[in-house]
Amino acid sequence: MLSLGGITVSIIAFVFTIKFLCELAARVVSFLQNDDPARHGDRSIYDYVRGNYLDPRSCKVSWDWKEPQEVGQTMSFRVQLFYKNGQPFPAHRPVGLRVNITHIELALEVPVTQEVLQEPESNVVKVAFTVRKAGRYEVAVKLGGLNVAYSPYYKIFQPGTVVPSKTKIAYHFSTLVLTYGQQHTLQIEPRDEYGNPTSNSVSLVDEVNYNMHVHPLGTVDEESSDDCYSTSVSLNKPQCQVLMRLTFRKKGCFRACISYRDQPLSNGEFDIIVLSENEKNCVEKNVSTPGISIYFEAYLYSMGTYSSCPWQFLASSQLALQRRPSMGDDEEEQDSPVEGQSEKVKKPKKVYCYISPKQFSVKEFYLKIIPWRLFTFRVCPGTKFTYHGPDPVHKYLTLVVDDGIQPPVELSCKDRNIMAATFIRFLHKNIGGSETFQDKVNFFQRELRHIHSKRPRTKTCLKVSRHSLLESSLKATRNFSVSDWSKNFEVVFQDEEASLY
Repeated sequence: MLSLGGITVSIIAFVFTIKFLCELAARVVSFLQNDDPARHGDRSIYDYVRGNYLDPRSCKVSWDWKEPQEVGQTMSFRVQLFYKNGQPFPAHRPVGLRVNITHIELALEVPVTQEVLQEPESNVVKVAFTVRKAGRYEVAVKLGGLNVAYSPYYKIFQPGTVVPSKTKIAYHFSTLVLTYGQQHTLQIEPRDEYGNPTSNSVSLVDEVNYNMHVHPLGTVDEESSDDCYSTSVSLNKPQCQVLMRLTFRKKGCFRACISYRDQPLSNGEFDIIVLSENEKNCVEKNVSTPGISIYFEAYLYSMGTYSSCPWQFLASSQLALQRRPSMGDDEEEQDSPVEGQSEKVKKPKKVYCYISPKQFSVKEFYLKIIPWRLFTFRVCPGTKFTYHGPDPVHKYLTLVVDDGIQPPVELSCKDRNIMAATFIRFLHKNIGGSETFQDKVNFFQRELRHIHSKRPRTKTCLKVSRHSLLESSLKATRNFSVSDWSKNFEVVFQDEEASLY
């Protein structure tokens, strides 16, 4: 029995000895491979044998917040430094602590600050940072190139509360053309202070706070403006959107403002033109046949007359498009003052407004046969329409056209709403159905790919001079057609053997 017990003790002692020698060998190898050569003078193998060295795996990380947290707040966590033997390591000594915080989807790095806490926690380094983009982040904490404890860590930050100045309407238009009695859906994209979609946030359960205020343009009596439309709001979480369904029960021109908790959205103010079914069909016919000259009879007013007239809004009667200018005599103009006006109204000039997919022109005719162009505006988002009530002479609804380059033009037209809706439809077709920059970029790229898919991919040779690259390139391509620009270019430099493709 004694011999058996002695053998057992010997085996146990042998196992512990082997374990100690293996750990000692591992520490020596770690010292030789991982220690910074510049710091060999501060440490020795004896320190490694005793475990008197900073060990990344023995360090600990503690978080100063509980998940989930919203973006925009200053977050912090603590790194506790320890020797291999479990004793606290003084953090004021240079340890080479590296902290990298990266947004996984966007590959964005977040700046961090490090602060060494004083006694009694001299072995603690406090790391602070602020994230502004919602999503999943990787937090990598390293000492001397080795991960600390269970690094890297993964943390999720949610978007913040809805900020009206950052919230936008998708596919936004400065003027919206609707049809009487038909429902239209506006797609609202809620955003927080840093532009994050907020539909995944716990704070976005308040779609009831979205409201829409509408008032007729050019009218004095607005008591019944709330009865001319109806709205309903719903939440579409998968698409990160709030859907506002709008239905008008009255024709005319209106100014709308969408707000969140009584604060307007960034692009929440816009005009609305409500057409009847016949007026809508007339606009569709104009847009579908752009080769035919589309024009409207109108009256041109001077700036002084326009600004001094207290015009009032009148309900528009059934409007019809004038396909060609009337050859009859003009209506008798009125020079007598209207009610409530102290001075005479100047006689307006009869003109014709032509609309094409590219431009909006105002012309007059001398002797009723000789055209003379007075103004020309491009069909682009820079050309703005302002809607007013009826003019003091003919009682036609008024429109102000301004592109910011030439003086504004004031026109009164019997078919003003049809004319404005035709212009807007041409504009939307030109820019892809939205006035926002990103939608324009997507439309341009889509059209570019569509055009290139129909063009041949043959090569065309360009001979240019390296010393006058710009001038020679312009000279070589000045007569290129659309099909030529779609070809692959083979660039040959004059007096050189090399070429580029």
